[in-house]
Amino acid sequence: MKDFKKKVKEKIALYSKKEYLDGYIRNEFLTDDNDADVYLKLKNMDELFDSRTFGKQIDLTSNVYEFIEEKSSMLESDILIDLHIVGLDLTHHEQGVVRHILKEHYAIELYKIQREYLKTKQKIFILILVGLLSLLIYAYLFFFTSFEFGLGIFTFLFSFSLWEGFDAMIYAFNDIKRERENITQNLLMNVVFDEELNNDKV
Repeated sequence: MKDFKKKVKEKIALYSKKEYLDGYIRNEFLTDDNDADVYLKLKNMDELFDSRTFGKQIDLTSNVYEFIEEKSSMLESDILIDLHIVGLDLTHHEQGVVRHILKEHYAIELYKIQREYLKTKQKIFILILVGLLSLLIYAYLFFFTSFEFGLGIFTFLFSFSLWEGFDAMIYAFNDIKRERENITQNLLMNVVFDEELNNDKV
């Protein structure tokens, strides 16, 4: 039992090191130009295009987006991704459709996250402004009046507003910024079509 616990601690220590993750990413993804090669192997068209969609509303399967986002989440957001779609003999038109769908999908995602970014930014500004104004009013009431009921109200207002404002700034806002960077990375990725996988990638 003690040996097992020791091995668990050793593995946690090993896989928690930034050097390990950097080495894995370098070996698994990065090229000599520090771009990233990501390989998506498909067996047939049904794995690429969502069979429930057609015409101008044709879309890719959810598995394709999940695969892209799972792989890109491992990479720094300033790394250019080359997505290699392997195993399908697509016409030039079909390749163009795939590239267009991916660009459109991540452009819409970027638009949505940008709106959320601006709303969160405005929320933080309002909360901190209300908190600071409430603090000033509290200070005025405390030093220059004997209005004790007002002290309780403005104590709650400035503590709640400043807490919520800085909490949103530290956590929610930073998470949205990271998500926006990841989406932009996926929007800018290059899509390459390979009929067969190179032997050195097997």
